[in-house]
Amino acid sequence: MVREPWEDFRFQYGVVQNRNIELYEWDLSDSTKRLLRQKWNELYLVQETHIQNKKNLERDLEFSESKHNGNNISLPIPGFGYFTNIPDPYSPIPHLFSLTKNENEFIEKFITENEKKYSEEILSSDTFSIPKTDSPYQLIHTIQTKTDSFASAEKKNFVRMYLLNPVLIYEPAFLQLNGPEFQLSEDEINIWKGYTRELTKNLRSCIFSQDCNDWEEITLLIRIIYLQKSIEAKTIVFPKKNFDGFQYHPLTDLPESVKTTKQKEYAHLFATKKQVFASGFDPIHFFNWESFLVRYQGYLESGVSSEGLEFNWVGYNPYRNQSRSSQNSDQNKNIEKQKDYESYTEGIRKLYSYHLTHQNCTSELFRYMNEMFPDGKIGNEVIWNPLSTKIISLNFVPAVAALKLESNAGTKQTKVFFSYRNLKRNNLKNFTEKHLKERFVPTSKIYKPNPLDPPFLFFTEETIWNRPIFGLANTIYGVGYTGIGILTAPFDKGQKFSKGTESVFYSLPELAFFNIRKGHFPFIAAEDIPEEYYEKESP
Repeated sequence: MVREPWEDFRFQYGVVQNRNIELYEWDLSDSTKRLLRQKWNELYLVQETHIQNKKNLERDLEFSESKHNGNNISLPIPGFGYFTNIPDPYSPIPHLFSLTKNENEFIEKFITENEKKYSEEILSSDTFSIPKTDSPYQLIHTIQTKTDSFASAEKKNFVRMYLLNPVLIYEPAFLQLNGPEFQLSEDEINIWKGYTRELTKNLRSCIFSQDCNDWEEITLLIRIIYLQKSIEAKTIVFPKKNFDGFQYHPLTDLPESVKTTKQKEYAHLFATKKQVFASGFDPIHFFNWESFLVRYQGYLESGVSSEGLEFNWVGYNPYRNQSRSSQNSDQNKNIEKQKDYESYTEGIRKLYSYHLTHQNCTSELFRYMNEMFPDGKIGNEVIWNPLSTKIISLNFVPAVAALKLESNAGTKQTKVFFSYRNLKRNNLKNFTEKHLKERFVPTSKIYKPNPLDPPFLFFTEETIWNRPIFGLANTIYGVGYTGIGILTAPFDKGQKFSKGTESVFYSLPELAFFNIRKGHFPFIAAEDIPEEYYEKESP
């Protein structure tokens, strides 16, 4: 599952992917809504925990195998990539924190005790258990491996070592924005300084009360650092993030004209977001500000970052000798870890695997609903008539499922959010332009060919009766394009051939009255988005 704001989903699905969104509204009591939301939240939580557990097991196995092979390296840890191992005698950190002699001794004692604690744990045997993977409904625990414990201890020690002896920042891990729209005014610099003092107080509290998580401490430290760098440079500086987030479509380079337009749009957004961030010290303001900055990084570097507070640029502890790995791991233990990882991965693969007809996004939706509420009831309240998940029912086809949901007893109201192209077409008054010119790609003013779409001639979404005719024209065009691609393959590495075969693939269903191709709009400008997309109403 992917959870995201309605506005983001509607833009990606309705504009970029150009698809209609149909909502089927159920009239439910507040208690039923809460239970329904709770059940889906639990499903989401279980799935996220399974995925995180798989990552933890994989990381633990890789680290153990590396030690067994004699590779004396430290563990790469998210957050450490922002730092070098070169001392920084001019760091502002000592002045900001002004640690007393007693505070220095307190920190040094914590580091020593933390080292001792980890050394004792590393000699003990692993005690974590592997959660079952026979049900997507059973709440499970997060696997905490020795590698995770080591990473947590390293982060806590690192923050304290940095306060005592700062090191230089790894500059490529930070993005400095130069330009008039990014410059900080004197008032903003004073606000940034005030935020730095507040963050310093928070981090001091974490250090001396010892009631913060490792990621909280390092997040506070990096925030202090990037605010200080922004103050010194009198412009916006922020830490980059590794890109590992969900994305709807393949990455593609922006044309220069689109880059110019987007840069103007971002300049306007920067002014708005900066104003909100400067309105008061608030953790939510920091999260929103950093999320926006990382999206800007994604725009510059064509990537998608996952949401979250943590700064995830990976690196090694600069205060460690790279032989920190201690003793080599036991081969028998590594074999056990390999088996645990493989069996757990296979288990969640069975839970969340994909199949076009009996385990796709549509059929899984109904399967979960049927299994959670087998008679379509929550208590005494009937919420819907369950839909079959058998292949013969054809409910795995979204269009078929939509028709059945529309007439379902549970559906009280239906609302359609039209796709970008359909909204633009509906605003056209001229018949020829609306039904002829906009249907033919070369004469369309709304649609522009783009790297996400293979070449085609006609849109076939509008009507069903003549869809095979236009589909045949698209198929012939795709076959011809494929033929040309065969001739040009030695020069373009098969790009035209690949696009041609993809065009044929999307055209063939149109011969049987099915429409898959909608066209994409990845380079849309804000001024071109219909006013309906700025409505506050949400499902």
